[in-house]
Amino acid sequence: MRRVMFVLLLGTGPVTAQGTPQTISDPWPGSAVLTRLFVLSAGRADRDQLIRTLDLTVAQVRELQRLASSERAYAQAARPLNPAAARGLNVKLAAMNAEKDRKVRRLLGSDYAVFRAWVRNWWQAQVRRAQS
Repeated sequence: MRRVMFVLLLGTGPVTAQGTPQTISDPWPGSAVLTRLFVLSAGRADRDQLIRTLDLTVAQVRELQRLASSERAYAQAARPLNPAAARGLNVKLAAMNAEKDRKVRRLLGSDYAVFRAWVRNWWQAQVRRAQS
């Protein structure tokens, strides 16, 4: 059960008609990366490592936390849905993910590429841990 919850929290992307998230190999921007890092207590150490790696300012951290709250609200909407509702939610998720990416890209500027590389490496480590 613990692994299932972990994967659900990490893998929130487009939702199937049954309400289950589809797996995405590159987590950004389709998965709840910011929620995992900036909302859940289990991500605290990883968040701190990201902050150190990118040398984020207090203002940048606060904005990432704000975006994480929005991301989490969308992730919580991913529950068992009928096909029409799932399609509608997928459209909203795609728009939210595009806007989240645009805002993070603007927020981090030249550090955006470093952020993306860090997230991909972190994600692979999370998946390996969940599978073992």
